[in-house]
Amino acid sequence: MGLLSLLLLAFMSLLPNINTYQFRNEESLRVTIAYEMSKSSQYLQPYLLGEPYYNKPPLFNWLIALYSNFIPWSELTARAVSLTFLALTLLVIFIFSYHLFKNLSLSLLSALSFLTFGNVLFFYGYLAEIDMTFAFFTFCMMLSLHVWLRQDKLLWGVCASFLAGIGALLKGFPAYAFYALTFLSLVIYQIRWNILTSRKVLLVHSISLILPALWLVNTCDPLLYLKTLFDESFSRVSSGDFSRTKHMLTFPFFNLKDMLPNSLLFLVALYMLIRQRKFEFPQDIRLLSLVFFVNYLPYLFSNSAGRYVMPLYPLLAVIFSFYMHKSTENAGFRKLFYTTILLTILLRFAYGFVYFEYFNQRESSRKLIAEKIIKSIDLSSAIECQCRQELSVCLYVSLAKGEPLKQKLPNALYSISCEEEKTGEVLMRFHVDSYQIKLLRLKPNG
Repeated sequence: MGLLSLLLLAFMSLLPNINTYQFRNEESLRVTIAYEMSKSSQYLQPYLLGEPYYNKPPLFNWLIALYSNFIPWSELTARAVSLTFLALTLLVIFIFSYHLFKNLSLSLLSALSFLTFGNVLFFYGYLAEIDMTFAFFTFCMMLSLHVWLRQDKLLWGVCASFLAGIGALLKGFPAYAFYALTFLSLVIYQIRWNILTSRKVLLVHSISLILPALWLVNTCDPLLYLKTLFDESFSRVSSGDFSRTKHMLTFPFFNLKDMLPNSLLFLVALYMLIRQRKFEFPQDIRLLSLVFFVNYLPYLFSNSAGRYVMPLYPLLAVIFSFYMHKSTENAGFRKLFYTTILLTILLRFAYGFVYFEYFNQRESSRKLIAEKIIKSIDLSSAIECQCRQELSVCLYVSLAKGEPLKQKLPNALYSISCEEEKTGEVLMRFHVDSYQIKLLRLKPNG
């Protein structure tokens, strides 16, 4: 089966039950904020359950709200955003790889490698979380910086800085870290130290601040927002020497696990090439490796989750595919590669068709809990959500009601609560993980 067929098949494997699989992880948080934006038309200051929300910038929520104009509010509304930017990332990887190597099969392999990283194919490639969209803009920013410094075309520098600003509207300060470290690594590679203090270059860098600044000054409390974003970005730094050392030792292995099966295929390819004395380390691969390493260091030294390095996945996909493509000259490795990738894709189809359905029907399914609540109450009544740790339940009720739930309502008849001290008549009780979700009646009808 050809690489293009595998690429298309892998993308199609993301689609089964994507429109019904219940919201997972922080998806409900992103969609709840976007839903409140859409209903209130207050797009500059995000709100969560009626309260100002400062932990993330609003661009991803804007995109979800935009997609709701074309796809009615559901799981698919938000996940279509991630799917769109996944497809765009694959296209950019293909174009960039072809630009470097002028080899069609190697370029297709680069895109396929990225798509079949476990963390992409099974999780963040389709989930309504910021990571995939952020990875697209960060990778495009890196490529723009690369072209700027290689060809001395100022327009590409302006483009890179503008993209960093867009990244900051998605995830805050990490966008500037990727921008600065990529720029530094390119300067190191080209040994162009004078460019670091160039007034023209500093002016280009300042463009990255324009969009975030224009948005920030229009929020409820710009200083509080800025402080919260700063704390969010630096709160995961390891506090103790042991914690930091443990993270440094284990983090690369977690990353390799997240990129299975391609990380394993890459290591096999590397071993074969070294053993056969066919290993080479060309200039372009050296540069990509340097950019990866410099950007990877902050995450290696901090207590970061593995998914935070997703913006570096495209670089690794190109590096991995370069060596895997060389190894496919060996019939044994070629058979191993195609068999492994095909089995991975088939497993992803099974994941969507079987596991998604199973997960939705469990007793602890948030979607099932929400459906039971919806059937038992008058949706036209005022309903509070006092259960921020289980936003999925409140979100499904909000969508059925046609308006966002609030955390506090003076005339609330019902409350969805996870708080033990919340008083009221318990109408329904659901056991989820280590706590309970309760549906309460706060005052009698009429």
